[in-house]
Amino acid sequence: MSRGEAPTRVLDAAEALFAQRGYHGVSLRQIAQEANLAVSLVQYHFTNKEELFGAVLGRRIAVINHERLSRLDAVEQRSDAGRPRLEDVLRAFLEPTLLFSRDQAQGGPHYAQLIAQISNDPQPHARRVSREHMDPIARQTIRVLAMALPHMDEKTLTWCYLFAVGAMVSAISPAGRVRTLSGGRHNADDITELVELLATFLTGAFRAVDTAASSQTP
Repeated sequence: MSRGEAPTRVLDAAEALFAQRGYHGVSLRQIAQEANLAVSLVQYHFTNKEELFGAVLGRRIAVINHERLSRLDAVEQRSDAGRPRLEDVLRAFLEPTLLFSRDQAQGGPHYAQLIAQISNDPQPHARRVSREHMDPIARQTIRVLAMALPHMDEKTLTWCYLFAVGAMVSAISPAGRVRTLSGGRHNADDITELVELLATFLTGAFRAVDTAASSQTP
């Protein structure tokens, strides 16, 4: 094994274990065993479990954020008189995450499990991931949403963004709730269909809130 292979082996092992057992259900020793490495080598590359957890998610979120930023930039460039289409902004927000969550080769299913675990977790390991990897792209997305919805106030827009995140996390969750609630008749395997449905749902929701807010403005 080359020196450069060890961090990847640690990240892969940690990702699988964190997804299966949760953050608190995994120790550095178990991760080392899964990676077939000494604990000291794991700690050489990652000082503690919180740092390792952040690195596990950070490498996946970086791929998604790069794609989302690229799409948001394209939406801004296509905007009419500085006002991008709301649906285009929401698709730029949704599609990178939904598509990645189905990418087996890139660890998408594990990523979906981990995001579901930390999305509303107030503990330090989860907040660190949000602060370092998610908040910057969230602010960029909200900025472009504000261009599409110029009359919506900042507080309302931020809440709507968070509601959209919740819907997206639910959509990529591996819990299989659609199959369960439909008695096994339906599933979420068709990612194209899922993107279309969620984009339509969120576009309608944002517009409904915007219309309600506008009607209350004196």
